[in-house]
Amino acid sequence: MASLRDTVKDYQEELRDGIAWVAFWKTGRSWNAEYFHLEIGDYLYPEDRSRMEEIKQADPAAVVVNGYYSGYLGGDMNLDELTAGVRRHYENGYSNIGEFIEAHDDRLPPELIEEAKATAHAAGLPFSEKAYRDGEEPDPYIFDGSMSMEDYALMHRMIEKERSERMEQPILSGYLSNLGKYTEGRPAGEWVSFPTTAEHLKEVFDRIGIDGKNYGELHITEYQSSIAGLAGKLTELESLDELNYLSELLKMQFDDDREKFIAAITYGDHTRDLQDIINLAQNLDCYWLYPSVKSEEDYGHYLIEELDELELPEEAKNYFMYEEYGRDAAINDGGRFTEQGYIYNNRNTFTQWYDGRDVPEEYRVTPQPQEQADLDAAAVQPALATEQSPVLPIILSSEKPADKMKEITDRLEQGILGIYESDRYADYLRTMSKFHNYSFNNTILIAMQGGSLVKGYKQWEKEFDRHVKPGEKAIKILAPSPFIVKKQVEKIDPDTQKPVFDKDGKPVTEEKEIKIPAFRVVSVFDISQTEGKELPTLTYELTGNVEQYKDFFAALEKSSPFAMGFEALSGGVKGRCNYEEKRIFINEGMDELQNIKTAIHEIAHATLHDIDKDAPERPDRRTREVQAESVAYAVCQHYGLDTSDYSFGYIAGWSSGKELAELKGSLETIRSTAAKLIDTIDGHFAEIQKAQDKEQTTEQAQPAQEAAKQPEAEAAAPELPEETAPVQEKEAQTEPEADTGASSEAPQTTQTQPEQAAPAAPYYTINEAAARRAKDANSFSDYKQGSATAEYRHYVDEAVQLAERQKQRVDPMYHEKIDSLLDTYARKLAANMNKGYEIDARVPSILIAGGSNFPTRKKEKQNAARDSNYREWQ
Repeated sequence: MASLRDTVKDYQEELRDGIAWVAFWKTGRSWNAEYFHLEIGDYLYPEDRSRMEEIKQADPAAVVVNGYYSGYLGGDMNLDELTAGVRRHYENGYSNIGEFIEAHDDRLPPELIEEAKATAHAAGLPFSEKAYRDGEEPDPYIFDGSMSMEDYALMHRMIEKERSERMEQPILSGYLSNLGKYTEGRPAGEWVSFPTTAEHLKEVFDRIGIDGKNYGELHITEYQSSIAGLAGKLTELESLDELNYLSELLKMQFDDDREKFIAAITYGDHTRDLQDIINLAQNLDCYWLYPSVKSEEDYGHYLIEELDELELPEEAKNYFMYEEYGRDAAINDGGRFTEQGYIYNNRNTFTQWYDGRDVPEEYRVTPQPQEQADLDAAAVQPALATEQSPVLPIILSSEKPADKMKEITDRLEQGILGIYESDRYADYLRTMSKFHNYSFNNTILIAMQGGSLVKGYKQWEKEFDRHVKPGEKAIKILAPSPFIVKKQVEKIDPDTQKPVFDKDGKPVTEEKEIKIPAFRVVSVFDISQTEGKELPTLTYELTGNVEQYKDFFAALEKSSPFAMGFEALSGGVKGRCNYEEKRIFINEGMDELQNIKTAIHEIAHATLHDIDKDAPERPDRRTREVQAESVAYAVCQHYGLDTSDYSFGYIAGWSSGKELAELKGSLETIRSTAAKLIDTIDGHFAEIQKAQDKEQTTEQAQPAQEAAKQPEAEAAAPELPEETAPVQEKEAQTEPEADTGASSEAPQTTQTQPEQAAPAAPYYTINEAAARRAKDANSFSDYKQGSATAEYRHYVDEAVQLAERQKQRVDPMYHEKIDSLLDTYARKLAANMNKGYEIDARVPSILIAGGSNFPTRKKEKQNAARDSNYREWQ
């Protein structure tokens, strides 16, 4: 005979965990117990229901209790307290087994089953006695005898057909069009479904006339998507690689994640551009979605009745204003009601896994042109330059100076818009590279009129011994023409800098001359309009000489606002600008010419775009690329570098729809940045050349007998200046740290395998160098190498154990989902530790609460959301 205390003792762990439900009943004077788990949706499994019916027949007073949900029981109680709680339930009829079976029975009444069966057969559809809840599909792998074999076979066929149709629907499709042929009146385009392959895309390019090198002629005129709202977020100039990347991410989503993604698109807080949407697809754990909540009133009922936010008496619920309560809660959440349900941002950290620069190589489908690593290209580039376009001066019809100014200003505005045609844009940048000290307006005017090198009529004669050819028309530009006016102004005391007053208290005035800024139209002539003495070289023209490249690259390093270095970059990336680390990385193994061009491009990024990524004045990603590429082109042109691989065919589409002020601002930004960079590089390059000349002079002046005294061994070894040696030694000491730090600067897109870990532990790489710097900044304790990795793995191991416990209490079909949540936790924890050594996470509550459709009871989900552990990676 077993006492109640002995029986409770055997099941005390189940009672405290609050996961299982434990039935207690008596047979004679002996106590018995058995635990049960509920099916998804809080329903009893058929076999468990049958077993409880047997217990009920044996003891109608039997109770079914749970240490989490039942009163008089709790997870922190000792054995005696648990025994007293069970006895109180039994003696007072609380949690009676009959009531429990009725509350968790999903069987339909017999009359309703017969009516539904007749209706289903009349419609030629399969029928199951098992209720479908919340749109769930019947499990096609289980035949429970509730339907005939014919209906079961028909159900299989219909499910397979539905799934096949769903798989055939493309996630995203775009109509690729050849812009060049379209403008010529010969439209050429074709629909492409994503994700796609490089081979298929090349076939499409061949059919619509895209050569695979100049993608400026390509634009996407229309999108279609099975994901509501996605097509409207995309523009005609999206990257095909990025579209393919997004589609592959969406293809890998579970159904519940897909619904959450659609709702998040509608929510719209991370849908500014395609880069945002790609990151959104990888940060769905930042949102809660409640599919059954479609209105403010639904949300009020959900909070009160499901989550028990307020303890309301039953008689008060008829008078409670659920809609108002739900509206206030939604406002506090910042949530939104969508067709997929209610969604809100749970304030989890939104991690930027994709920085908008380098699409992972496995998702790239755009054909890449072959690199031409020709070091001598710079030397022969002037000989391969295109022929000089003819000069086309602006002919002004006005006579009065004021009218001339208005006429040329109007032409200037037209010229700004015309510049954004792809061919003319490159002409403008070439002109800017030669006239980087000219004003923005004059640069445009010279480019409009085809000038390459302009001077005044007399300036050509006096300074260059050249003469303007007879009959040539002058190029019109603007020149300052300030004038002086006399004006009565208040007299200012030079000592106090305050107005002077007379004896009557009135301000004393005096006459002053004030310079009023103004401009006038002047005439200049292009070099092609002159003849005479050959011109000297006006700029540094880089050649294939390696030594000169070293000097020039050193000048670039001094001109860069970020430290520069070489690193092996994957995926065909030539360079990367890391704003957080304030460093520029250039891919190893490229030729010197490509190194310089890449460095200039990244320096332009560092100069222009080192601002808060969320700042409103920060340009969008495409504008940033246009600016950096334009600055690089102008600077390379100035120094005679080969620019044949630059293409601006996309510029017309990028500028389409932008206001004149915005277009003018972009050009002015590009001009001023390129001009400043050219001046800075010139200065540093001249300093380096001057220092080398001085060093060579000093070496030549050294007495021969002094050189003879040097031992042969020393003469054979390269000599380092004293101040250089410590620096090189320091670099050698810190090189491992730099290598370690570089591994975390690009987002971790693939899982790193641990050295000696069980397969269940998804470890990611920890940046020990970053951890040491953060630790040093926050404490005075010495940092031990490897402690960050050890601490990180400790937290991940805890999460693995929690995940294993979750797997034991849910259906195996959810194990893959738990593994996905575990990987997300490990990935985000690694990102935060690498960013700032943020290690205050313990166990991920996301594994307790799961997603919106995760098989977790609502009370657990509520407690997890409120748990401080839930904010471990914020």
